[in-house]
Amino acid sequence: MPTAQDEDIIVARASPAGRGAIALLRLSGPGVLGLVQRLCPSGPAWRARRAALRQALDANRQPLDDLLCVWMPGPRSYTGEDVVELSCHGNPAIVDALVDRCVSLGARPAGPGEFTRRALLAGRLDLVEAEAVDGLIRARSLVGVQAARAGLDGRLQQALDGARERLLDFGAELEARLDHPGEDLGELSDTALIESLDAFAADVRRLAGTWTHTRRRIEGAVVALVGSVNAGKSSLFNHLVGARRALVSDQPGTTRDAVERTVDWDGLQVTFVDTAGRRAASGEIEAAGIALGQALAESADLRLHVFDPRRPSNAFSLPEPTWQVATHADCEARPSAAHHHVSNITEAGLADLRAALSEWLGAVDPAGSALVGSQRQHDLLLRVVDHVERAGEAMVVGVGPVVAAEEVVYALERLGSLAGQNVREDVLDRLFSRFCVGK
Repeated sequence: MPTAQDEDIIVARASPAGRGAIALLRLSGPGVLGLVQRLCPSGPAWRARRAALRQALDANRQPLDDLLCVWMPGPRSYTGEDVVELSCHGNPAIVDALVDRCVSLGARPAGPGEFTRRALLAGRLDLVEAEAVDGLIRARSLVGVQAARAGLDGRLQQALDGARERLLDFGAELEARLDHPGEDLGELSDTALIESLDAFAADVRRLAGTWTHTRRRIEGAVVALVGSVNAGKSSLFNHLVGARRALVSDQPGTTRDAVERTVDWDGLQVTFVDTAGRRAASGEIEAAGIALGQALAESADLRLHVFDPRRPSNAFSLPEPTWQVATHADCEARPSAAHHHVSNITEAGLADLRAALSEWLGAVDPAGSALVGSQRQHDLLLRVVDHVERAGEAMVVGVGPVVAAEEVVYALERLGSLAGQNVREDVLDRLFSRFCVGK
């Protein structure tokens, strides 16, 4: 429900901060045209969605800057309200003066994501689309932009609409059993209903799993190289990033701190991390480096456990996915159960490792499939799965359709929350706090 604050006129810079040729200011709210007419009192008559050159004046009627102004009456605007966009010269002093002048005329500075939040409240977009806008802004590569756009092109909404229809069918089936106990309704047997619930839960779980791929594309992936000292991690790291970034030496413990390098990998931003070799630390600094490397490795998307098969290797407990990479493939080494065998000297096996990394990093559902666009969506879908599985369990253990029907209703509520139905204010606050001011 709109609040008194939502009736304010808000103003913010919509272009990146800093100095440039042009900057863009955005204003939105009831009465915004009257405010801007006081800022720019002269010029041609205002016409909707037509750009016009106007001069902005300060409180002393002195020129601030020449602006290109566009007025977009609601509801056909981004926020659904009356919106005015002002293009000015990109000097921060001019931008700040214009914002201050708008505030003195009755506007207030917009909060993070407040324009998009107003668009949500006005029904111009739903929460899935709002999160897609956030992903578009945060994406670190064109691949990430394309992944974020999946939330705007309707594919995910189609999948959610289909899921809702299936849940409604389950609910209707269960309600019919409650209304007509013991009757043969000619629809689904208990066994068939349980199988249908299980299949639906599996489909929703697969949809939730696409968040791993979307996040990797929007935020970039992290690949950590871990292993004992002198295993060849730093040499392999340099090969993977295409430059000498980590020191390479026969002396154990050369890498005492984590070394990072972000590269463009087939259009995806990938950060490789060369961690300190693991051994009994010789001092506090090395111990801190090893601990840091372990923390980075555990949070990475993929770990490469690099080891020299000619030497005993320390046993590491690493989360999945972790690939075993044996170095010194050019030497007479004892056989190992590594996923990959490489030589940092002859570069044998490096092409295969790079190809495998490309395949893993690029793994995604077929083109045109729905992609989950946020951690919130992922978590809510898994809660839908939980409720549907409980509905199936209720039918299996003989509790019956009463409990199963309740769980289906809960699943429908979680699904509705995905698009913004009955979403608490604190959830919206958390979502839009990530947005930039001006969006």
